[in-house]
Amino acid sequence: MDSDDAAVELRKLLTEAAHVFSEYVRESQQPGAQVSGRIQGVIADAAQSESDARMFPDAGVGSRVWDDVRDVCAGAANTWSSAFLYKLYAAPAPMGIVGETLLAVLNNNAHVTRAAPSGAAIERAVARKLAQLLGFPSSADGLTFPGGSYANLHALMTARNTRFPDVRTRGMSNVRGAVFTSAHAHYSIDKAAVAAGFGLDSVVYVPTDSVGCMDVHKLRKLMLESRARGVEPFFVNATMGTTVLGACDPIASISRVCREFGAWLHVDGSWGGPHALFGDDPAFSVHNIHIDSFVVNPHKLLGVPLQCSFLIMRQGLNVMRRALGLGATYLFHDEQVCGESDVPCDVGDATLGCGRRPDAIKFWLMWRYYGTQYFTNRVAQARNTSLRLAELVRTRTSLLGRWVLVTEPASTCVCFWFVPCALNDKRSEWGGATRRMCTHINDGGSMLLDYATVDVFDGTNTCTLPEFFRIPINNPSVSSATLNDVLNAIESAAAELYP
Repeated sequence: MDSDDAAVELRKLLTEAAHVFSEYVRESQQPGAQVSGRIQGVIADAAQSESDARMFPDAGVGSRVWDDVRDVCAGAANTWSSAFLYKLYAAPAPMGIVGETLLAVLNNNAHVTRAAPSGAAIERAVARKLAQLLGFPSSADGLTFPGGSYANLHALMTARNTRFPDVRTRGMSNVRGAVFTSAHAHYSIDKAAVAAGFGLDSVVYVPTDSVGCMDVHKLRKLMLESRARGVEPFFVNATMGTTVLGACDPIASISRVCREFGAWLHVDGSWGGPHALFGDDPAFSVHNIHIDSFVVNPHKLLGVPLQCSFLIMRQGLNVMRRALGLGATYLFHDEQVCGESDVPCDVGDATLGCGRRPDAIKFWLMWRYYGTQYFTNRVAQARNTSLRLAELVRTRTSLLGRWVLVTEPASTCVCFWFVPCALNDKRSEWGGATRRMCTHINDGGSMLLDYATVDVFDGTNTCTLPEFFRIPINNPSVSSATLNDVLNAIESAAAELYP
């Protein structure tokens, strides 16, 4: 195919794609649109036989592929609906989709600067801007990763190899280190500890208070006990926006403890990070706090298409290259120097992988197109909507049962129970009722909700809460009407299941 043919074909396909995609988005945003996906068409054949000729034809289907595209859309979860309140993300902003498309058109690999010159420059600029907004020193830098879990792994691996440099050559045989994290932290910290060779027995889960924040006094006590056993407390993970309650650990106090022990402080702000970057809640501010690494996922609250995660390093990227790099000379030639530091722009050597998408481009294009105020407004709107939902739960009355708020929302996640009258207030049955009602609603297809449970400290003991509804607010289209629809759907489910 010559260049003209490729350009003509691309223009034709993108023109048709624009029609099909915009049609899908318009229909997906209509009231009552299907939210849960329904597998149909040729895709349904995949469940029967991978060798089905319809699924994998010898000759291409040509323009009939758009029927397949529509089938893919029909079988996808509808994140464009305001009734998609299921996970910690929602539909992307339109300019984000343009940015995602641009990445495919360029097909650049950001492991080596010459393979993605504009992508490398944009990544560095965005990372340094995020570091500035967080109040990090000018030495700070960062890079993108395919998800917060992978970024958390890199933070832990960098901390490990910095504290125990012999690991790079001799392995883990003589290393005794402990990882400290809140009992409410994301499970990726556990997986990172396993991948880093410490094992789950080396992960110390610090209890939380009644609202889900790490207990700093218990953190210090546990670190002292660990050191007394000869196990070095080298890494502490604080969470900004816990996965369930959305709580923010007391990072300033945790930082002081880490400085006392010489431990690396990592902040997992995968979900709550935008509150520190673009919000005004002082509980999320990290200015003038010593943090070694920070993760934020713009693909969550900020509306950037999946995936886009940033890991910001206080000491810049050299600390990662020293800890993780192997200097493969056939690939990384260190031809260019970035900025005022001696960090080569070939950032792939600072990661555990090789190939890298220049995901910063789509985030930056959104920033250019919409401006900083767009992100500020998204964060503020999500926060205000979550407070409004909490108020509805707190004040709503029903003949079918009673509404109980788990805790006041710390960020943009609202957690609550609806207790049907038929349960006679038996707390032991609250969790089962929540699961049944949530499944009933989701099976209906027009709304997707989720539930969860956590351990909390009740003032005397740590207890496991019965499962409760967990409603994250990420989509700007969630309105007061949406919130009332959610509560009405729960009451309707209770009426059917607990008459």
